[in-house]
Amino acid sequence: MKLKPFLWLLLAALLWPAGCRTLPPAPPPAAVISSEELLARLQTRQEQVQSFQAKGRITFLSPQQNYSGTALLTGRLPASLKVDVLDFLGRTILSFATDGTEVKVLSPSENKLFQGPATPRNLAAFIPPTVSLPQALRLLVGSLPLSSGPPQSFDYEAATGRYRLEWRQDGALTERLWVAAQGLYPVQEEWFGGAPEPQFTVELANFGALVPDLPEKITLKTATPKMEMRLNYRDLKLNPPLTPADLTLTSPAGVVQVPLGK
Repeated sequence: MKLKPFLWLLLAALLWPAGCRTLPPAPPPAAVISSEELLARLQTRQEQVQSFQAKGRITFLSPQQNYSGTALLTGRLPASLKVDVLDFLGRTILSFATDGTEVKVLSPSENKLFQGPATPRNLAAFIPPTVSLPQALRLLVGSLPLSSGPPQSFDYEAATGRYRLEWRQDGALTERLWVAAQGLYPVQEEWFGGAPEPQFTVELANFGALVPDLPEKITLKTATPKMEMRLNYRDLKLNPPLTPADLTLTSPAGVVQVPLGK
């Protein structure tokens, strides 16, 4: 019986520090760097991305239709992309491929292969019309900024720990980009292209979770048409050895070929 108080005291001594342990200290504030240094780091990362392969969850949200499934993506910058969208049973419900000149879209449920020039209208089978094909490929791997040259505006927002960069052309806002001070990753993008409102916005998160310096989560939103596309990668490969077949959509036997206009 004399051991019981001792055991309780020992247990309390072991548990008390854990129960009252303070939170770990916050990371030290990032040192503010110049716009030239920040842009150089972003451009160095961009130069390292030539191609990619990814698998993950894709979600489309729009007033007309919502859908969520598995996406297999293969891309080679600047303008080659192949996408297969699968249902929960692993069956292909849509295949999309383009080399920047031609686009092919396979709809197995209709037994039709649509084929035509790679115009915004035809690319809209997967890429919103306000997003160009080269922009889409870069967004899929977080390769930002989209503008070339130095920004016309640069500021450090101490309250959020982010840098804000803005590019303008003839006085009109083209691009606004936020870069997290911790890690120097582009986390939010607004593309105006000279329009009064953003043509599309992008949020990127979990850089380095799968591949160093690449995002795990991407959310793209457009106002016209109103839609949202969410990508949550489960597997991501940077610069895999790709063959032409990896980026080509082969027409199955017996499929009806439908030409697309411009």
